Amino acid sequence: MSGTVGFQPIQLYQQYSAKESTYAAASLKANPQDNALIAYFNAHAASITTPAQLLGNYKILTVVLSAFNLQSSIKDTALLNKLMTQDPTSKTSLAQTLGNAQYQLFANALSNWKTPPFASAADRAQLISSYSTNVFEQTADTQATGLANALYFTREAPSIKSITALQSDSKLLQVALAASGITYDQYVQLDFSQQTSFLTSKVKIAQFQTPSYVNRLAEQYLLQQTSSASSAPPAGSVASLYSDSADTTGNGVLGILDPSAGIDTSDSSSGNVLSLFA
Repeated sequence: MSGTVGFQPIQLYQQYSAKESTYAAASLKANPQDNALIAYFNAHAASITTPAQLLGNYKILTVVLSAFNLQSSIKDTALLNKLMTQDPTSKTSLAQTLGNAQYQLFANALSNWKTPPFASAADRAQLISSYSTNVFEQTADTQATGLANALYFTREAPSIKSITALQSDSKLLQVALAASGITYDQYVQLDFSQQTSFLTSKVKIAQFQTPSYVNRLAEQYLLQQTSSASSAPPAGSVASLYSDSADTTGNGVLGILDPSAGIDTSDSSSGNVLSLFA
């Protein structure tokens, strides 16, 4: 990501999201440590034929978990073992009961070892691609606050088909709430039924298939993350969620409040989250 210092968040987002896989691959090649790790993975991953072997190989496990955005779980070997040895489609499985999108993806991909998941060159290449993209996004916030989540949302939102699926991924939720009328911190104060009701009324899942809608939400989220506290309304107020310090005319560059964008901007006049359910 060199040479990007000084870019505005929206410019960075538009630049990276247009060709993220290209930027991610270039970033990987420029990092000697990542190059060495991937070389090791390519040389040894095919020999991993059981969950126990994967858990016992720190380098290969690092690549695999980073590819699923689960690098923080590398020491949770008991949890990872259950995810890889249980039927992820069972309602009693850990993958189902945890309700976490990353854990579910990991379990779906690594719960069948009859054919080892790293046996084919194509499977290894796909995992390396996911690794490079996720590592690239993990460092994106050093360029602009919120950029990592915005890029992730742009990639993953089209795969979301239901409110329940959205609720299982906190990173997607943070961006999807950008034009909802409340912040993520306010959202988590609601009980589950209130969260579901609120999201159903505010977030248009069907429009996650429309790139312009997805981009608008991502850009709105970035504006919220980078807005100056001195120029924004008091924290926690509904109005603060729609402030744009770069434009006070109501004709912001993103047209965030334009009804034609398909974003529901109806809201309560109160900043109290629970008033939304009055």
